Amino acid sequence: MNLVVGAIRVMEGGLRVAAALCLVVMFALVIMQVALRYTGGGVPVFTEEAARYAMIWSALLASAVAVREGSHIHIDLVPALLRAVARPLALALAFVLDVISVGVFGVLFWQGIGVVAFAAGQRSEGLQVSLAWPYAVIPIAFGCALVFALARLVLRDRLG
Repeated sequence: MNLVVGAIRVMEGGLRVAAALCLVVMFALVIMQVALRYTGGGVPVFTEEAARYAMIWSALLASAVAVREGSHIHIDLVPALLRAVARPLALALAFVLDVISVGVFGVLFWQGIGVVAFAAGQRSEGLQVSLAWPYAVIPIAFGCALVFALARLVLRDRLG
């Protein structure tokens, strides 16, 4: 069990680093665009597209980390009321919501693989790379979110 928890923590750390690197790349590209635009130099065509892809990768990888932490967007009114009134019902609701999350992330992961396969034959306009590379974040992020949601479901309090 400790091996699984350790692997999940390593995966989370890797996602955090990758999301931060994407954010740094996006920031550098945008600063470069602005500097080149106002100094009279020409802005390379690929910079805006690369910055956009970096932003998308950063957001989706960070959303997988949010699933791990349980800090993703959710409405807490009903669970908060249930925790105050009937703790067993609140735990049951949390379990059901985690099962639904696993299902949603599983579908998004599976469909993301199809999107990557579909996009593999196309090239991006600015970078001239296969669109499979920017779209690869979909199965990666939702696959990680699926693992994290399964871990939350199975391990419950042991993730820490």
